[in-house]
Amino acid sequence: MHSDDDFTNPPGRRVGALALITNPDGDILLVEKRYRKDQGDLLPWGLPGGCAQADEDLHDAFRREVLEETGRRVEPGDLLTVHHMPANPPSREGINFVFDGGFLHPATPLHLPGDELSDYRYVPYEDLGDFLPPYQLLRVRTAVRASLDGHRTAYITGHPA
Repeated sequence: MHSDDDFTNPPGRRVGALALITNPDGDILLVEKRYRKDQGDLLPWGLPGGCAQADEDLHDAFRREVLEETGRRVEPGDLLTVHHMPANPPSREGINFVFDGGFLHPATPLHLPGDELSDYRYVPYEDLGDFLPPYQLLRVRTAVRASLDGHRTAYITGHPA
């Protein structure tokens, strides 16, 4: 049963719009997040993209974040994966949407904002575990499988160990 507060004051959630961008060989574009590196995170890599702002459409958040992180204008393609992340203090609950970001040639220059990102690289599928923590590895591998499976959206949840 819902309380009056459920609709007028819903719980806060972080909503992310992420891009699965590959090169013609199928390698996945990962960006190194400076804030994760500065916090001592041993695996500070992730897909380009980030959090939507209040009342921001997911496609608009995707376009804005990918442009901010790569300097490239990329249109969101099919929704590949929805990943529900239960709260894991100090992190709050989040829902991440991974969209197909298409292909970029590896020679395409990317502009990295120095205050947010420190590096980027195209990583072969089989090497993703060397760059991504388990929850992101699950997210990216699920998105790749969805892309190869006719772009059928997959739903996943949780923090795998």
